[in-house]
Amino acid sequence: YVFTRNLGLWDRGTDVMALQEFLISEASGPAAGKLKAHGATRVFGFLTYGSLVELQERAGITPASGYFGPKTRTWVNSH
Repeated sequence: YVFTRNLGLWDRGTDVMALQEFLISEASGPAAGKLKAHGATRVFGFLTYGSLVELQERAGITPASGYFGPKTRTWVNSH
């Protein structure tokens, strides 16, 4: 999947679900584990937010804000 838009809390769509599936596959911490247990939903909620913060911290993306903006999108698209 190639991400083309910024994503934040309460956004919805197939790209949100693709991001959730990516975060689950990366399983970078406890929030990702909770997201995995809950499953991908197409809604960018607090589980997605927490999982994204974990990924950003692990990847060295600053700030680790839980917002899926240009820096994080570029990193995810390259992996």
